Amino acid sequence: MIDEIDKIILYSLVENARMSSIEITRVLNDLEYAITERAVRYRLKKLEKDGVILGYFALINPFYINDKINKLLLIRFRIVKDSSALLERLKKYVDDSAFCIYSCKIHGDFDFVCHFILDSNEQFDLEMDSFINQFSDLIADFRTFDSGLIKFNYHSLFNDQNVSQKKLEIYKTLNSLKKLYNINNKFQFIVESLVKYFDASFARIWIVDESKENLILKCSAGKYTGCNGEFSRVPVDSNKIGYVFRTKKPAITNDVLHDARIKYPQWAKQENLKSFAGYPLTYNGEPMGVLALFSEKRLKPIEFELVGIFCENVSKELSNFLDDQKFLFTNQPG
Repeated sequence: MIDEIDKIILYSLVENARMSSIEITRVLNDLEYAITERAVRYRLKKLEKDGVILGYFALINPFYINDKINKLLLIRFRIVKDSSALLERLKKYVDDSAFCIYSCKIHGDFDFVCHFILDSNEQFDLEMDSFINQFSDLIADFRTFDSGLIKFNYHSLFNDQNVSQKKLEIYKTLNSLKKLYNINNKFQFIVESLVKYFDASFARIWIVDESKENLILKCSAGKYTGCNGEFSRVPVDSNKIGYVFRTKKPAITNDVLHDARIKYPQWAKQENLKSFAGYPLTYNGEPMGVLALFSEKRLKPIEFELVGIFCENVSKELSNFLDDQKFLFTNQPG
């Protein structure tokens, strides 16, 4: 339990996280609390140890970061039998989401409100698709609005240095991919790069067969490297991989245990898998396969977007390669 002195210390740090123990002691002394600076330092260490203070963050002037995409989401719930469990899962989702800076239950025409901050509309579209899919049993209706940023919260900051590094790795990977002249080597290099640079536990590529009825597993890297088994041949009308192929739209989630598209949630739990991302591979605008990964960490919206950018460029490289092969084959002498 925290007492009145602890509360004043916390309020002071909320106002200015850089306030020193000496300055906090002065605040307390001015309020007629007889406490020494040493005692304040002890209390700060105890608050950190007890998990009351989770960290110290900078509050950024929104004028300098106004390129972020701000979205307000209003949700109306449907009446369902297990609404309490679903609501608890929703609360955990927004609590774990770095891009959600505010959420609360409300009374009126809508039941819940969230404020998202992301780097692009593409990120927002990806995240909303995953969000609505995960909570479709709970959500009866929702509305989204562009939001004007007034006060910025530290949770919405992304690691720009890490993003820049991943962009550099994408550039290097695509350049290296061009130097491979065997399609199977290209496939293997792609999935190995996802494991290496995108925190994937394992990554796979499926290519559609001639009948256009099944997706054939061509390569796998990471924890699972084999191409045999149940998922070596996936029907194009399947719920997860097939959906990506049919719609040419990505499928993402940061909650594989509760995502209806995941066939074996118990297996995912045993493997400690949290994220899934599947992206279409296209040739001349038509789907030719699916590139997918599972991860033991929750991927940020910018990471999902970067994987999407990577997959788009992989499609271009594979298309150029196939066009070159077709040209060489049709222009063979005699």
